[in-house]
Amino acid sequence: MKILDFYPANCKNCYKCVRNCSVKAIKMVNDQAQIVEEKCIACGKCFLVCPQNARNIHSDLDDVIKAIKQGKKVIVSLAPSYLGVYDEPYKLITALKHIGVCIIEETAIGAQQVTELYKEYINNNNLQNAITTCCPSANMMVQTYYPELLKYLIPIDSPMIAHCKMIRKRHGDDVYIVFLGPCISKKCEAFGYQQVGIINAVISFEELDKWMEINSIDISSFERQRPDLEGNYTGKVYPLEKGIINGLKDVLIKNNLTPLSVNGTDNLKEVYKSLLNGELNNVCIEANSCIGGCLDGPAVPRNNKNLFVRKSNAEIELLPVREKEYINYSYEEKQLDYTRNFRNKKYKPPTYSENDIKQILEKIGKHTVSDELNCGACGYDTCREKAASVIEGLSYTEMCIPYMRSKAEKLSNIIFEYSPNILVITDLNLNILDLNPVGEKIFKAKIDIIRGHHLSSILSTEDFDEAINLEQNIIGKKINLENYGITAYESIIYLPKNKVIFGILNDITNEELKKNQLVNLKLNTIETADKVIEKQMRVAQEIAGLLGETTAETKAALLKLKKIVFEENGKNE
Repeated sequence: MKILDFYPANCKNCYKCVRNCSVKAIKMVNDQAQIVEEKCIACGKCFLVCPQNARNIHSDLDDVIKAIKQGKKVIVSLAPSYLGVYDEPYKLITALKHIGVCIIEETAIGAQQVTELYKEYINNNNLQNAITTCCPSANMMVQTYYPELLKYLIPIDSPMIAHCKMIRKRHGDDVYIVFLGPCISKKCEAFGYQQVGIINAVISFEELDKWMEINSIDISSFERQRPDLEGNYTGKVYPLEKGIINGLKDVLIKNNLTPLSVNGTDNLKEVYKSLLNGELNNVCIEANSCIGGCLDGPAVPRNNKNLFVRKSNAEIELLPVREKEYINYSYEEKQLDYTRNFRNKKYKPPTYSENDIKQILEKIGKHTVSDELNCGACGYDTCREKAASVIEGLSYTEMCIPYMRSKAEKLSNIIFEYSPNILVITDLNLNILDLNPVGEKIFKAKIDIIRGHHLSSILSTEDFDEAINLEQNIIGKKINLENYGITAYESIIYLPKNKVIFGILNDITNEELKKNQLVNLKLNTIETADKVIEKQMRVAQEIAGLLGETTAETKAALLKLKKIVFEENGKNE
């Protein structure tokens, strides 16, 4: 099951998700972002920065609602960060009971148990270094990208899993256990444990708020109520920076381990590299993928107060419980197996050579080192990383913004420079912005000299004024530029968004000349034919006259011959 991905969105040329992904687990396919599951550490940074809010996160909310409607005994393990996220956190408890939750316990109970297990593990093992394992994203980063550090991961369940095991032990298999918190990666962590019946569902504060909104439930309208079971101060401070290692101070000093609180995926990368290189030793690293700790988790509602307000709220709520002791679970329940094993899931990118990198770089116009701008617009820190991502199939060459801009400018410049038409660009006040070389030649004016001058200095502006006044284009109007001896088809493109007018004059002078020559040829041919016909008619008339005369003469001769014949025969006519 794919837990995290993006919905299709209008994310062309954005790449914010790629830029903000510390492990570059985003793949661009047809201008759409997709999460590469085997690379992802589920930190949620990409969802936080997505301007389209195209987050597609698996939700167990419908299953939780169904369980409540079916009358199941629903128990919520409530992450201690609720104390900072909600302005009136104890009213949240009442609201949860109102929608059908039977029992609400703080996950801090599991956290205080984890602290005790950490102490025991550190004391019983001669550790060179240690990394806390409460944050699933921090754990996934080690498993996927730094498996050499697996030996430093403390093999203990997270507070969520520890607490859910305790709930299951106490209440049995018939209850429906839900974790509620500010984290997305908890959904990934819980998946395996859901299969074995430890936990049934994970929902976020963000999902809860949507649920409340859909049902028109106002949390602030309820009375305050404490959870059914609360954790102690040690467990409640887990969401804060240094919240884990503060409870380990004595044991860390005893074992010569220096506490380091590291928050944020980029910072985790740096500290993990330092461990690999041997630059860090004898340290216990509190690893958290979120800057500011769990109080700044990616599933905190978007309309929530900022991190510093949440921290202040949490500190205020924690003050009264600093010295309070809680005995919530029995010895037997605390003796459950809380060990956890971490597997090597190292991501292996495709192999490639230096020549492969160079070929990609050349495709995007990076022929020398000086061409490599490393601007990061594509989402990758360097052009070489970008080239490697193309080979890996995560991106494509067109994601290089400087390259595409150069390519577009080069193409537009070629069109502008070598067009056989006159091209002129003005602002909406008809001040000349640009004129192509053909226009310079026809108008006998250099753009460097006339730029900023009014268009009327080289051309009649009547049609341009009409286009602006009517706010419409004029296409294919035939005009005569008598001052320049030119006939042209005129097209005026009105671009109000760009605040420019684009004029195109297609010179048809030669075509018109040829057209006139053809018309004259036709007229001359007709006139010649007319004269020939007239002459032929005259000849015909003359021939007809001659034929008439000869016919009369012939008839007279025949009449004379007839008379002679009759006289010779002694007959009268």
